[in-house]
Amino acid sequence: EEGQNIHGLFLEGARWNRHEGKLEESEPKKLFVAMPVIFVTAMTVKDIRSQGLSYGHYGPYNTAVYKYPRRNDRYLIFRLLLKTTETHPYHWRLRGVCLVA
Repeated sequence: EEGQNIHGLFLEGARWNRHEGKLEESEPKKLFVAMPVIFVTAMTVKDIRSQGLSYGHYGPYNTAVYKYPRRNDRYLIFRLLLKTTETHPYHWRLRGVCLVA
């Protein structure tokens, strides 16, 4: 299988529950949380639907991965789908959740 393991990403605006593998509310006064190693591979929408990946009731949160904390399209590397279960993806968008390298 093609892909790449990446590390050194930090989650901003939320925290990652390692046991359940999903986004959760951030702890008070913690701006950045280190993410575990992530296996990244390119997939088409057709591939994602055919695999039947379960991202929760509302679907995944499509988060941006930036090279620097300054958020603009110049520093955007790629987008990543993160699992959410109890909250709608718009909740995380309003919180400004993203990954920073």
